[in-house]
Amino acid sequence: MRVAEQSRHWMLALDTSDTLASLALAPSGIDCGAVGAETAWYAGRRQTTSVLAEVDHLLRLADVDVKELGAVAVTTGPGAFNALRVGMSIAKGLAFAMDIPIFGIGTLDVAAQGMAHLGLPVRAFVVAGRGRVVVGDYRWVNGRLDLRGALAHRTFDELADGLLEPTVFAGELGEEARGALAEKPNVVLPPPSVSRRRAATLLDLATRRWRNDDPDDLLALEPIYIHSQPAGAARSEQNR
Repeated sequence: MRVAEQSRHWMLALDTSDTLASLALAPSGIDCGAVGAETAWYAGRRQTTSVLAEVDHLLRLADVDVKELGAVAVTTGPGAFNALRVGMSIAKGLAFAMDIPIFGIGTLDVAAQGMAHLGLPVRAFVVAGRGRVVVGDYRWVNGRLDLRGALAHRTFDELADGLLEPTVFAGELGEEARGALAEKPNVVLPPPSVSRRRAATLLDLATRRWRNDDPDDLLALEPIYIHSQPAGAARSEQNR
């Protein structure tokens, strides 16, 4: 289904990759005349009880009925098992019940795209626990940020290893880790508020695919858990 053919033109985006959850809602049609809404909160381990309530809250903020949804987007990971499972289950449930397309976008693709306005290479990462992170390096190819090589597991001490040029870091960092990284060469650290992933960026990436009639297979779409498969098995959605 192409956007121009749909009467339901709103897209809902869910990013529940880790403890900071984010939702966004926006129209993706012709002459929509609306701007949508966005919310983010520290969900901790309470995604199961909080995400559905926040979806309802977001719809009410934008004065949108759930029946007006025409598509749903969700981050696919890497990320925490329970957190990803909640977002994926809700997104799949909506797509199935309403017969609307679903779009899965890699968590690190979203993080990297949020830094695109800086025009530099990006090293995106998500915390994997036990002092480790999952890292992806993004370079500019044909005017777009593209994942180069496989995702990799590293320790925080190794996060800045191998940088050959100024590179923007996209991901959640504590104050101590930011201080240590700031002293290393070629590290560009945006303010914490800018470094955080936003579901609005997920919307941007998914809307591009919606307009190109490029949804995912509802049954085949699965999350990429931090421990469930080699990190290198993930591929960038930017190539699609």
